[in-house]
Amino acid sequence: MTVDLRVASYNILADAYVKPEWFPHTPAHLLRPRSRHALLACRILELDADIVCLQEVEPDSFAALQEALTPRGYTGVMAQKQQGRPDGCAVFHRLERSTGHRVHHFSDRLEDGRISGHLALVVDFDIGGERLRVACTHLRWDRPDRPVEQHQGMQQATELIHELIRKDPNASWVVCGDFNARPGEPLVRAFEAAGLLDAYAGQHQPTCNANGEPKAIDFLFHSSALRALPDRLTTLDARTPMPSEQEPSDHLPIAARLMR
Repeated sequence: MTVDLRVASYNILADAYVKPEWFPHTPAHLLRPRSRHALLACRILELDADIVCLQEVEPDSFAALQEALTPRGYTGVMAQKQQGRPDGCAVFHRLERSTGHRVHHFSDRLEDGRISGHLALVVDFDIGGERLRVACTHLRWDRPDRPVEQHQGMQQATELIHELIRKDPNASWVVCGDFNARPGEPLVRAFEAAGLLDAYAGQHQPTCNANGEPKAIDFLFHSSALRALPDRLTTLDARTPMPSEQEPSDHLPIAARLMR
């Protein structure tokens, strides 16, 4: 299989989760609902990616992005979280041969016994007669003092690995999204132990600047048969305004050229 394409992952910041006190350096007009849609569309188009995986996508933002991206050759699909959550994941692509998609809702439960509602959206592609499977997810944040075996993000990561990736080892995989974990933490190491490679290994920089705390929590993993050339990232510090006119989310998009 010959592969040469660009894949991007981007948490676009749901309006429902905007708290102005978390973004003291952001102009107030950018924090109003729906005010960032056009800026997000422009930022996504700047990535020039063949496949774009998005997190914290609300139905109205998905509709706005569809309107902006469809004339540029992109097709999109969205899956919303359960439990009444306002957002979900979406994948836009401009490849000719998508063979369908699957929504996998995780089975982990909250402290009150309800399922968390989080998901992985998996879109399949035919690349030269072989399958490329792209999983977009937003793993749940949990307290850092939670034991690893009880950590909800870790439970979701483990389920994704065992229920999807290891059950289809013959496919080439890309797994990306907001993992709410940092390089070297057990959740991230679980993907490495499953045989996936971190496109930004040895090159991690902060990808998110919420509440004045820059941190690297966005990842793009891929099968070992693929080689990655990751994009360089803008340098963030605690005073970097995000969202801004240039970066309309509190996350930076990450992207890599994948080749085989």
